[in-house]
Amino acid sequence: MNSSVKQAQKDGAGVEDISAGLSMSVVKNALYKVIRAASPDELGKCVVVQGGTFYNDAVLRAFEKEMGTEVIRPAIAGLMGAYGAALRAMRLRESTLLSAQELAEFSHTATSSVCGGCANHCRLTVNRFSDGARHISGNQCQKALGIQASEPLPNLHAWKRDYFASLKPVKGRRGKIGMPLALGMFELAPLWHAMFTELGFEVHLSGLSTRKTYERGQFTIASDTACYPAKIMHGHVLELLDRGISRVFYPGLTYNVDEGVSSNHYNCPVVAYYSELLRGNMEELRTAEYLYPYVCLDTPAELVKTIYPSLHALDASITRSEVKRAVKAGFAAYSDYVSQVQAQGERALAYAAAHGKRVMILAGRPYHIDPEIGHGIDKLANSLGFVVVSEDSVCHLAPTQYVKVLDQWTFHARLYRAAYFAAQNPNVELVQLVSFGCGIDAITTDEVRDILESRGKHYTQIKIDEITNLGAVKIRLRSLLGALEEGEHHAG
Repeated sequence: MNSSVKQAQKDGAGVEDISAGLSMSVVKNALYKVIRAASPDELGKCVVVQGGTFYNDAVLRAFEKEMGTEVIRPAIAGLMGAYGAALRAMRLRESTLLSAQELAEFSHTATSSVCGGCANHCRLTVNRFSDGARHISGNQCQKALGIQASEPLPNLHAWKRDYFASLKPVKGRRGKIGMPLALGMFELAPLWHAMFTELGFEVHLSGLSTRKTYERGQFTIASDTACYPAKIMHGHVLELLDRGISRVFYPGLTYNVDEGVSSNHYNCPVVAYYSELLRGNMEELRTAEYLYPYVCLDTPAELVKTIYPSLHALDASITRSEVKRAVKAGFAAYSDYVSQVQAQGERALAYAAAHGKRVMILAGRPYHIDPEIGHGIDKLANSLGFVVVSEDSVCHLAPTQYVKVLDQWTFHARLYRAAYFAAQNPNVELVQLVSFGCGIDAITTDEVRDILESRGKHYTQIKIDEITNLGAVKIRLRSLLGALEEGEHHAG
C-alpha cells in the first residue's frame, strides 16, 4: 500500500484522488480478502458496520458505494470492541480493575530509547506507572525486557542467517567477485559460493540487510510498486561496489532447481529477471564487470553449458573442464545445505515434542529470513513460546499436494506441503509471510487456507513491506495464540 501511494504521487495524482483510492482499497480489502465475500450481495441488504475506521466518512461512503445500499453506523462504532472485551471479562471470576483510590493515584509516563542488546537496535517505548511497573513496547525479542532465556528456542530463520554468515571468502588466484545476498541468492548462495571458490575466485557476499541497505540504493529503484525484497537488492549491489569489488555476479534464472514435486519449477519473475533491471537502472554497474548470464540449473551439464561462455569471457584462462569440476562442487554444496536445513528442521520438531512446545512454520520465500525484510518476526514468535521452522525444513516430511491451481512454482510446492504437514500435526501451526506487491503469492492464499482450514487449523497471513512497525504483527500472532488456547480450553 505504501509503495502504491508513492507511485501514485510520482504519477501526479492529487491528495483527494489518493484519499478516495485508499478508502476504496480499505473497503475492498475487508470485503474480498478478510471477509472473503464472493460479492456484496452475500452480506445482505441490512448491514451494520463497526470499528473506529468507520468514523471516517469517506470509508463509510466507499463501503456504501461498493455495497450499493445504505448501511447503519452506530454512534458507538469505535467502542464495539470494548463491549466485546467487557462481555469476555464477565466470564472471569475475579476483577483486576483498579480501585477508586488506585485510580486517583494513577500516573503514567512514556519515554523513548534504543535497545543495545543486539544489532537490531530496536526503538523502544518505555511506559512507567505509579506502582513502579514498566511496560516496554517496540522490542523484537526479550532482551529489552531484561529476560535472558536459559535455553533459546530453536529458530530455523536464525540458523539460516548464521549459515550464510559462515560463507567466508577464500583467497583465490583469480581475484575477487561479489554476490548480492538478496532475492534468489538466499536460495542458491551455497551453490554459487562453492562453484566460484573452486574456480579460484575470492567470493564476497554482501551482508544481511539493514534499513541503511535500502536507503543506500533507493534512488536507483525504477518503481515503488516493486516488492521490498527487490528494492533492497540495489543497496546490496552498491555495498559490494563500495567495498572495492568490481566484479558482481547475479544470474538470470527462469527456472529454479527442479525438486520433482510440481508441474513445473519456475522462479518468481522478479527473482528470475531482476538482473536485467539492475543493469538498466544502476549506472554504477556500467563501469563494473557485471555478470548476469541466463543459466539453467536442471542438471550440472546444463549449468556448465549455459555459464561457461560468460566465465570464459570474464577470464580466458578458465577451461571447460575447470567449470565442470566447479559446477560439481557447487551442486554438492547446495545438496549439503538442503540436507542440513532438513536435519535442523527435524531437530527442532524433536525439541518441541520433548519440551511440550508449539511449532510455528514461518513460511515464505527464502529471502524472508533477512532481518530487514522479515522485521524480526521469527524472534517475536520465539518470544511467544513457539519453536520456529521454515517451510523448506519440514516440507520433505509431507507428500506432494494436488491443489486446484496449476502448481508450477518451486516455492509454492514447498508451501503446500508444509501446510499439509501443519494440518496433520496438532502442535504445529503455519503463518504465511507475503511481501506487498508479490502477485504470484496471491495464488497460494486460497490453497494454503483450504489445506489448513479443511482440517481444522487456523490460517494466518502476514503481509510485510518496508514499514517496520510490528504492532499489527504482534496482534496477529497473539490472536493466533489466544485462539489456540481458547480451543484447548473448550477441548479440555
